[in-house]
Amino acid sequence: MTPRRRRDLVRSFVLTQGRARPTRNTHVLDVITMVTTVPGSSVAGLLPEQLAVVELCRGGYLSVIEVAGHLGQPLTITRIVLGDLLDSGHVVTRTARTADVQSPESGDAAAAPTTAHILEKLLHGLQAL
Repeated sequence: MTPRRRRDLVRSFVLTQGRARPTRNTHVLDVITMVTTVPGSSVAGLLPEQLAVVELCRGGYLSVIEVAGHLGQPLTITRIVLGDLLDSGHVVTRTARTADVQSPESGDAAAAPTTAHILEKLLHGLQAL
């Protein structure tokens, strides 16, 4: 019995052209970094996966982890593809700065919630499900 081959199966090293890391934009591609397409950027010469990312992000901002989920690719591969698109100017990123986060209790930016506070709220939300 011969194994069935999927036509949509492409090895990860082919998608990344043999690279294991993004070129230079590693620090900006956290899982919650928001990515969107630059309006008017030409899609000529893009690989199919890069074109899929551009199409996904045309409607607005998506997080890196959402892009990975839509592509069905591991996060590492998605970061490399997004890094290439950042380098070529097809996408831009937006990250949340700690100073921009307001505390829900006090309403002032200086009292931004800590990571432990955010994780605690997340835990309570999950338990409520």
